[in-house]
Amino acid sequence: MSTTSARRVAALLALATVLLLTGPLLGSASAHTGEQSYIYLQVFDDGVEGRLEFPVRDLNRVLGLDIDEDDRDPALADLAAANDAIVAYVSEHFAIGPGNGAPDWVVAFGDWDHLDVDFGDYAQLSFEVIDPPTPPPRTFSVRFDAIIESIDDYFGLLIIETDWQGGVFNNEADFLLTYRDGRDTQAVDLDNPSFWNGFRGTIELGTEHIFIGTDHILFVLVLLFPSVLVYRQARWYPSRDFRSSFWRVLKIATMFTVAHSITLTLGGLGLLDLQPKLVETVIAASIIAAALHNLHPLYANHEHYIAFGFGLFHGLGFAGLLNDLGLDRTNRVWSLLGFNLGVEIGQLAIIGLVFPILFVLRRTRAYRWLMPLGSIGCAAVAFVWMLERIFEQNLGVSQIVDPLVESPEVFGLLGLAAVVAVGLYLRDRRAGTLRAPFDESEQLDEPASATV
Repeated sequence: MSTTSARRVAALLALATVLLLTGPLLGSASAHTGEQSYIYLQVFDDGVEGRLEFPVRDLNRVLGLDIDEDDRDPALADLAAANDAIVAYVSEHFAIGPGNGAPDWVVAFGDWDHLDVDFGDYAQLSFEVIDPPTPPPRTFSVRFDAIIESIDDYFGLLIIETDWQGGVFNNEADFLLTYRDGRDTQAVDLDNPSFWNGFRGTIELGTEHIFIGTDHILFVLVLLFPSVLVYRQARWYPSRDFRSSFWRVLKIATMFTVAHSITLTLGGLGLLDLQPKLVETVIAASIIAAALHNLHPLYANHEHYIAFGFGLFHGLGFAGLLNDLGLDRTNRVWSLLGFNLGVEIGQLAIIGLVFPILFVLRRTRAYRWLMPLGSIGCAAVAFVWMLERIFEQNLGVSQIVDPLVESPEVFGLLGLAAVVAVGLYLRDRRAGTLRAPFDESEQLDEPASATV
């Protein structure tokens, strides 16, 4: 294969790496189809919260309103103007309480929000149960017939979004009950509660988050690029053997784990609190810094320093997610531990998938182009994220990248990348063009600039 061909193959591998390994390995689906309303419940140790979601067009139809059905800001203004009328209607058609003829719990309705899905816009109304039993009972009653009583064949779905004892977190699609005409009052039975359900659920949540946390994956990925190399005499050379590379990866993973565990714990316990905007901006900047290190080493052969320094901010990002999900209100310490274990499982899975491919490629001519191209690609994505977070504007990079990576086919593509890596290695070995590791017996010199 010619040098030009090798460069093209390396460019394709770099593009595949950036696009296919930087996002969720499993996609998520929206429950909304535009044909029903929703009740979302969040059950905590100290109370019950949730939200009601109605298709805007159905609110307009039933209540004779003219809420904007296309744009978020006008819709929110219309909802605020019609708030009293809608809340009065909802109060008549929604109730939650112990059942068995006992008085319903008092519900306080909160702010409106707006959800735009493929099938139409939804109006979201938050609510909170005032002074419920503590902890809330595992069985209670919910009455709901809003819109159902006015439109034939209409129905509503009740979804448990968060329930620590049931091991349910951030659920948006799996519904528990269906409300139809004649079935407006039903019992919610959160059966089989257990500590282990909750603990296992937080582990699963942590694993899921690292897979869908594109910025966290990019940071780890960029640090993996030089882990199979060694920087000597102003150049990157292939590492001597698997043991030395594995030791580099182990130090990177360990220091990243230690760092984000520290700040995840401090943030999750409420002992350290930084502005989310600052945290998310620094996380994006960490990818750029790691990428620049690959092009112009900052800590040659010591990438674990970068992993630790920026890992502190990544931990605060994880803590912010826990707080957003309300997990700081239920078994806080165990939630922190389970979530952190899940993050480590996901991180190890990513390293286990990517590191062997990079190790096989490290001595090929293609890797001389893969590392800089992959680093530049990751840095470019992170730079746009940083601008988005600084100026609070959506520039659309996630909409471009995420659909390309949210697919189970990524596993097949990883397998294909492994086959290509082996093929390139065998090709260069037959041609006698495999790059030789650096001879450690030579005089070591590490000037500032670097090439691969």
